Amino acid sequence: MKRLISRLWGWLKALSIRAKVLIAVVLAALLGVLIWLVFFWFAFQTYFIDDKVDEAGPVFESGAVAGTPAVEPAAPDPTAGDPGTSAAEATAAAPEATTAATETTAPAPDTDAPETDTTAPAPATGPMPGDELSEDLIAEMDEAMEELGMPEEQPVEETMPPMPQIRVEASGEFISRSHPTQGQVEVLGDGTGQRFLRFEDFRTDNGPDLNVYLSAAPPDAPVGQFTDVYVDLGDLKGNVGSQNYEIPRNLDLDLYSTVVIWCVRFSVIFGAAELVPS
Repeated sequence: MKRLISRLWGWLKALSIRAKVLIAVVLAALLGVLIWLVFFWFAFQTYFIDDKVDEAGPVFESGAVAGTPAVEPAAPDPTAGDPGTSAAEATAAAPEATTAATETTAPAPDTDAPETDTTAPAPATGPMPGDELSEDLIAEMDEAMEELGMPEEQPVEETMPPMPQIRVEASGEFISRSHPTQGQVEVLGDGTGQRFLRFEDFRTDNGPDLNVYLSAAPPDAPVGQFTDVYVDLGDLKGNVGSQNYEIPRNLDLDLYSTVVIWCVRFSVIFGAAELVPS
């Protein structure tokens, strides 16, 4: 061994400066390629570092939020009376209270004030200039309402439109394939056609170029079958934790029924879960 090293050393000493520089450049290039392969292509460091995420429930375009209880209509205020009752009916229903209020609030007549004609309506004035209504216009409006048979009050009592309800349309459990993988997956929908894939208690090994696929192959199929018919939902957001992925509208989950954690760079499946309709 010593003889071999001494021969190499003698051979290097015999080389010209240009040859030595060329050898140094080649060795540096090889070292750079090796570093790139280790840290960028194979990305060995990712296997020892977890990318943790903790996303809340998805927010739907309808305004529904997963994990938020449905908003119930507010209970009617018993002190406010029936909202479908007009003011006149409410007054008639409580004549004593109305009379008492009138007696306590009505000002005493001023005997010294000049007499005025109380039969003609006073011009209506609005809060802004130009909102005033003349007596003639008020009379015309009253006449038009009378011709159309319109009541002075037309009570309306509409109920609050129902909020979209989020339900679990399908669910499954992850199984390990090439790497240990565990957790639950659910398909959440609000009835409008928008759906999300949600991971709960999810964990798998980290790695380069991990994506989330929906595949037509069953979870125990050979690796090569998972990319025959599939849809890519995007990069895996983290190898640990809860996360959401929107599912394309009108995608047939009876066909694309397997969730796959797929390594694009090396065509390796880390884990899979079969979606079972709820």
